[in-house]
Amino acid sequence: MNMPTFAAVSSVFLALAAAVIPVAAQAAPWPDKPVTMIVPYPPGGTSDYVGRVLADKLGAVLGQPVIVDNRPGAGAIVGTSIAARAAADGYTILLTAPEFTLNPAVREKVPYDAGKDFSPVALIASYPHVLVINPQVPAQNVQQLIALAKAKPGELNFASGGSGGSNHASGEFFKHTAGVQITHIPYKGNGPALTDLLTNRVQMLFTGYAPVEMQVKSGQLRAIGVTGPRRLAALPDVPTMAESGLNGYDFSTWYGVLAPAKTPRPVIDKLNESLRQVMAAPEVKDKLASLGADLTVSSPQAYGAMLQAEVARWATLVKATGMSAE
Repeated sequence: MNMPTFAAVSSVFLALAAAVIPVAAQAAPWPDKPVTMIVPYPPGGTSDYVGRVLADKLGAVLGQPVIVDNRPGAGAIVGTSIAARAAADGYTILLTAPEFTLNPAVREKVPYDAGKDFSPVALIASYPHVLVINPQVPAQNVQQLIALAKAKPGELNFASGGSGGSNHASGEFFKHTAGVQITHIPYKGNGPALTDLLTNRVQMLFTGYAPVEMQVKSGQLRAIGVTGPRRLAALPDVPTMAESGLNGYDFSTWYGVLAPAKTPRPVIDKLNESLRQVMAAPEVKDKLASLGADLTVSSPQAYGAMLQAEVARWATLVKATGMSAE
């Protein structure tokens, strides 16, 4: 048997190498084009504000633009479903908020599986709501508002950015804890809700502080309560709901980032590390300071565990309040 010569073996090896090298050269590192961040809420609210602050800095860290794509509708279901169907290549990510885990509790059918259709990237922030009222409402604090609501059951209205959302949940929790009858008026986003609050068509709104900061400072709205465990640095004179006599009322909302299921692990890890840089940046901290947000970035695993816990928490709250998005 004739053994192959060294020259023949070498030529075969070189031919194989020549075939492989072009393929490797084509595999550009992620990201090599713009990334789309779906924000499943309309422009003008807290979620949109957070999304744009996040996208601006994340684009700088990644070296590619991060484009905010507002896809509101059905309590964040429309945008979330679009993200669930997107290619799992790292070029579509989703900004998430409590509606992601609340929807399964308040709706009969949700067209995505919170546990199977997404890969957790990171929890990036949590913050309380602020209870703001129209100044024409004759109440200077939470206890006076409760007394007014009890004197006029069903006559006061509270707005929300949509049925089944986190500020709807804040209001229902308030009704349940305070033992009052107030009417929920849902809007298509916090922007329209805020417009009607300013004209006193509705009397109160639970929202992040950033979208109403100017109106509170100008006296167009009155802030009377903070829903979290401590006061906001931006509103040092506004007590928490617990300080106002509502023992057990502790309600904070949060934001996180998800990617479609089966997004490559190296992409998830790079996104997570990039988000750590983003949320540690002084300019991001300054822009989100008015929310009173805790900007600690979690691991993907910790965020996944938190989402599971949130599903259980919302189920308990919905059962206690009778809240529904239908």
